[in-house]
Amino acid sequence: MDRRMQEIEGGFERELGALLGSVNFSGYTDRARLRSDDLAVRSAASRYVLDAKECVSSAISGWWNSAAGEPTRENPFPKPEVSKKLREMRAFEQSLAEIETAIRGATAPDFDAVWNVRNDGASALQALLNVDTMLVARARALAEAARAITAQTLAEALPFAALAQPLADVESVVRERKAALSDGRSR
Repeated sequence: MDRRMQEIEGGFERELGALLGSVNFSGYTDRARLRSDDLAVRSAASRYVLDAKECVSSAISGWWNSAAGEPTRENPFPKPEVSKKLREMRAFEQSLAEIETAIRGATAPDFDAVWNVRNDGASALQALLNVDTMLVARARALAEAARAITAQTLAEALPFAALAQPLADVESVVRERKAALSDGRSR
């Protein structure tokens, strides 16, 4: 491997290490730590998506408290349009929960002799490192975009369009990660 390629690969490792906020991340270079590195990546990405879900959930709760109003004897139920909007919001919140579960429960790499025979070990690890860097970065972008959603912005409109693309990006990288691991044996 030439020096330039090593610098590029080292850059991915440093970038992912910085995104994870961990000095203990070995960049999938230490065979004994492959699974722990994978768990660190999935935990960080999952945490970012969960942060996004919590921001959305908090905004929905705040909006509901102001939009639904206190039930009265004359009006014990909220207006149908308010209930419809709540269902749409909860559906989006559920999609965040589902992708968080998919990340946390993703297949863990099992880098053993069989996997090395079926895959080019070093390049497959580099591909996984690249995908994981994207996963954490895009999950982080999703969390940052979700912080802009408040009960007030929900009252004005459904601002989830601003989160649709970051969420689609995270879902896309989850599929890429699954494809990167599908060639080898994994658990």
